[in-house]
Amino acid sequence: MNSRMKAILSISLLFPFVSASIFRSPNSQQALQVNPQISEALIDHLLAIHDDDPVKVMRLVDPANAAELDEPRLLQVFGKEAVWMTEGDKLRLRKKGLSFMDLTGREHLFGAKVSSAKQTTWPDLRYQEKVKEVNQLLKIDEMKYNLGNLTSFHNRYYRSEFGVQSSRWIYDKVIQIISNAPPNVYISVETFTHTFPQPSVIARFEPTFGRLSERRDFTSPCVIIGAHQDSANYKSPILPAPGADDDGSGTVTILEAFRALVEAGFRPELPVEFHWYAAEEAGLLGSQEVVEEYVKHQKQVGAMLQFDMTAYVPPDVTPTVTFITTDVDTPLTNWGMAMASEYSSSPVAGAELFVGAGSDHMSWHQTGFPAISASEGDPLKDLNPHIHTVMDRMDLKEFSFEHALEFSKVAVGFAVELGGWVN
Repeated sequence: MNSRMKAILSISLLFPFVSASIFRSPNSQQALQVNPQISEALIDHLLAIHDDDPVKVMRLVDPANAAELDEPRLLQVFGKEAVWMTEGDKLRLRKKGLSFMDLTGREHLFGAKVSSAKQTTWPDLRYQEKVKEVNQLLKIDEMKYNLGNLTSFHNRYYRSEFGVQSSRWIYDKVIQIISNAPPNVYISVETFTHTFPQPSVIARFEPTFGRLSERRDFTSPCVIIGAHQDSANYKSPILPAPGADDDGSGTVTILEAFRALVEAGFRPELPVEFHWYAAEEAGLLGSQEVVEEYVKHQKQVGAMLQFDMTAYVPPDVTPTVTFITTDVDTPLTNWGMAMASEYSSSPVAGAELFVGAGSDHMSWHQTGFPAISASEGDPLKDLNPHIHTVMDRMDLKEFSFEHALEFSKVAVGFAVELGGWVN
């Protein structure tokens, strides 16, 4: 019996409900219909008899849509030059634990810096009283509740039905928060749809004086605070991926900062936006599409701060608010670290990452906008070993909501100090 026949027999014996309808073309805008009963043991078995190749397994499980695995994609593995690979190669790269950007169709966006006029100096801190008042409103219980809901989905894979449902949960939660806003606080929220099923979510504190007010230049830059909402199991996109730390922690970190700002009646001089990006794990696809639209409509971005993983603290390691120092806007990073030292009770430090590596801030940075990133610790020394697996859970002893709360304080400080506050 050849290996393919063995695999087919294995599927029929171990899990008889796998069918060719599980996956559909991403271009069809149909979400993956993933059966949550498919076990990791089954995937391990199939990988074992198919050279540990996730593409071979996907062709077996989903023969009707196997052709899409051969679609050419321009992929830039972090630290290397972009090369043409395939959609299936994404599965292989993730299986090896390699991160990448999918630049397909967006070579022009990063080929030339769209925004080249960067600030080299940033404002002195002047809203200490306001920021500290807002930070008093931050609640760990809110973060626990929100992350409990977010990790309850089978996964938040950008092409799965669960990825769509979890994004809708974030949208609904933002709407619920906005419904309690004071009448003089102006907030808009949108579902930013993509060329794949999972949408991003954008909430925006509108400028207090109005978009066309003579007191404000219509082209004034906005301030952006971001995190990625999706999760992925790097062994197989079918498997569970609670993504509590990566990046459920960042998602609820900025969600809690947003909630506290709303409760406090935040009225900025400049627009301040909160972004929950889809499909970061697929090569920063969600943030790239957002950036592409902003560039197309000539929207100005003054500063962007990404929070990717904010809660994991290894044993015997001092919890530290860490700013990535490679492939970021250095003056803004230095300002962000000084600001964080003012508002966080934790130590603040910088840490390097592999050249060309990063989260959604890279979509902004490579286009020329001032963008930076904050994370839970030194990624080269203290990386959470459970990310991209079924073990990335919030009940681990190393998972610290207290640590994540310090990043919410930083997010509030970033929003207020750069967005301003109109009394």
